[in-house]
Amino acid sequence: SKVRQSVVLTGDGQVQKLVNGTATDIGKANILSIFAMSTATDGEIKLYNEADNSKTAGKLIFHGKFGANDNAVHEFKIPAAGIYASDGIYADVTNVDFLYIIGTF
Repeated sequence: SKVRQSVVLTGDGQVQKLVNGTATDIGKANILSIFAMSTATDGEIKLYNEADNSKTAGKLIFHGKFGANDNAVHEFKIPAAGIYASDGIYADVTNVDFLYIIGTF
């Protein structure tokens, strides 16, 4: 796998990558960095190791909050080999304009 950027998300959804110009759900991945912009105070990102929108508590692999105001940007840098997702990545966002992930997938 190569280090690449996911397709930009503007709301809740399955995190995707481009394959020959077509958006495709990410399966296995190591998340190295998460970049987002808030729509208001207290932007919140939850990432689940899931291939659907179940949002099972035991599958939560990342939970971050950021932003003191509208349009605040933040990058969460994950150390070492990153956070591993074996089944896919579902993003649940609150007060977030957009989100993308840098990782190996």
